[in-house]
Amino acid sequence: MNRRGALAALATAALATRGRAQSPARVPRVGVLAPSSREREAVTLKPFFDEMRALGWVEGSTVVYDYAYGDDRHQDMDRVAAALVARKPDVIYAPPFPAAVVARRATSTIPIVFATATDPVGAGLVANLARPGGNVTGITSIIDSLAPKLFELSREILPASRRIGVLGDATDPRSKIDQDSLVPLVSRAGLELVPATASSPAELDAAVGRLLARPVDVVLTNSTLTFNLRQRLIALTNARRVPVAGHRAEIVEAGALFCYGAALPYQIARSASIVDKVLRGASPATIPVEQPTRFEVVVNAKAARFLGVTLPPAVIARADRVIE
Repeated sequence: MNRRGALAALATAALATRGRAQSPARVPRVGVLAPSSREREAVTLKPFFDEMRALGWVEGSTVVYDYAYGDDRHQDMDRVAAALVARKPDVIYAPPFPAAVVARRATSTIPIVFATATDPVGAGLVANLARPGGNVTGITSIIDSLAPKLFELSREILPASRRIGVLGDATDPRSKIDQDSLVPLVSRAGLELVPATASSPAELDAAVGRLLARPVDVVLTNSTLTFNLRQRLIALTNARRVPVAGHRAEIVEAGALFCYGAALPYQIARSASIVDKVLRGASPATIPVEQPTRFEVVVNAKAARFLGVTLPPAVIARADRVIE
């Protein structure tokens, strides 16, 4: 090669190297696996996206979100999760427990972060809380079921109750955990446990209809579906003046009588820090599952008046919030 040819080759190599150096860095993609609709999830997950921005993850600039919604048809979530996995995001954010379960069925390699869970060890999502050991980690709502606490409060607030309705979701592992924890308590109290499940809006109407036809004296619930469709649930039960109790303050704000559980907005916001760690290179296998440290009792005095329920002074005194 003559001198002119050598110089040309060097120039070409330099341009190629400079082009590679100046090419923009790849923007990571976070798959958001959410069982409800875009509109409902925008409200529920706002604390997550706010916290992600605070951590430096700006949508369209430093991160891309790939949204996958189940539109409240939980029986379709395996298909929705499989389609999201096929798009190969860098991490899957599956906030509610059922979404994390279907995400884990769809992939054992893409990192998965959940924001609420009950007994993730028992569900097979993690090996243990301190060292998950696989591709899943996140935040629990509680290790054991909160249903016994709801039942205890219902006995205190509604002492005349004889039939206890439990409204769950056959696709949600928490439903069986809750029901199993209630069976011995209800039996010892000489009461009747009436279970019903729903995995879609149409099934919700039918399940509530069966409970009201029994009739039950109170409905205890802790499912993602009933949380997302809480306004519909309250409208159905209010028609027969049957009290509802759940694990989140949001369901009380919608008209339920009371709740006991961890604050959801805090858990949702906190889960952003775990997604942040994964995006920066940490492995879910070594990120401990976090547990909430504060639980709240919220009662709805307005709902009590509508239902004709007298709230015991002792319950009001220890409530963290009373909705008037």
